[in-house]
Amino acid sequence: MHIYLATEDQLSEAVGERLVNETGGRLQVCVRMGRRGNAHLKAKLPELSRLANSVPVMLLTDLDRIDCPPTLIRNWLGRRALPDDLLFRVAVRETEAWLMADLEGFADFTGVPPDRLPREPETLADPKETLVNLVRRHGRAKIRSEVVPPLGSRAKVGLGYNAVLCEFVRDQWSPERAAPVTESLARARHRLGELAGRHA
Repeated sequence: MHIYLATEDQLSEAVGERLVNETGGRLQVCVRMGRRGNAHLKAKLPELSRLANSVPVMLLTDLDRIDCPPTLIRNWLGRRALPDDLLFRVAVRETEAWLMADLEGFADFTGVPPDRLPREPETLADPKETLVNLVRRHGRAKIRSEVVPPLGSRAKVGLGYNAVLCEFVRDQWSPERAAPVTESLARARHRLGELAGRHA
């Protein structure tokens, strides 16, 4: 069964596709939408809701500064009902929390010692900043040169940030290892499994 994937950036697209691939072929991404930030996704929500009447849609966005996922979903939906086949998932607080939750995989890929990684990544105020700082202090030189912005730069991340972390997602990240400490990821995996079951 085909599924549309709507995400806010390159990294969350890679994560969404990795989660869909976990369904063992029961769902397959056929169209990728977004990569233009969460404001663009919010504006596209009515269109995505209409699409979900004919083909399943997974929308993945970051919680950022909103207090909780239900509040964000209510803010985006307004009075509209959520179609059964629109899977609206929110990463708490950012997709990077899901990545660091795989202690074994993230440590092996970046060189950051597992005991330096956060044990409750969903409680971090800024997971992206935490990830960059951990790689800055403890990461391998090759990873650090891509993920960390150059000294004196105003950028929050290095030029190769997305490319390197997407490589991690594709090749080493284990959602199964990460889910026990990231409730929002565990819920996303569960709901995807339910959706795949309905369309099997």
